[in-house]
Amino acid sequence: MKAITAMNVVRDSLRTNLADPYSTYMSGSTRAGWIYTDEPLPNTKYPRIQIQKTETSTDVIDIGMRYCEHEQLFMDVWFYTKKGMKATIGGVTYENEQLVDYYQSLIQETLKADNENMYDAGVGGYRHLRTTDIGYDPETQIHYGAVKIRVWYFNQG
Repeated sequence: MKAITAMNVVRDSLRTNLADPYSTYMSGSTRAGWIYTDEPLPNTKYPRIQIQKTETSTDVIDIGMRYCEHEQLFMDVWFYTKKGMKATIGGVTYENEQLVDYYQSLIQETLKADNENMYDAGVGGYRHLRTTDIGYDPETQIHYGAVKIRVWYFNQG
């Protein structure tokens, strides 16, 4: 498995299991996607989830005929929303920092609950490392926060 494949497994887990808050904000409107592993687009619609690789580490397990490595991939799963965006979930309306905070928890819970499916896709494990403070950029009017995670998998030669 390669790092990009592991990132895509995490992305696909979130795409499958998270509801897009844009649809509640825009009264049922849908969009093609909102969870990405690429660079943020300047004309994107918010809210948006952006998965970024931060680092990898590798431990060699066997250097014999079946060369094998245990690789760990560290990622930040960013949640971005524009000022004033609201999402009503379970009768509760979340806006701005509250929406970021809610989705940070939801991302963590979703990946933990979907660990078995990610394992079946080749990701050997998942761990939540920490959740960042919520930030705000007044120039772009974007609220943001990340869930820092680690996944691991094996590579055989």
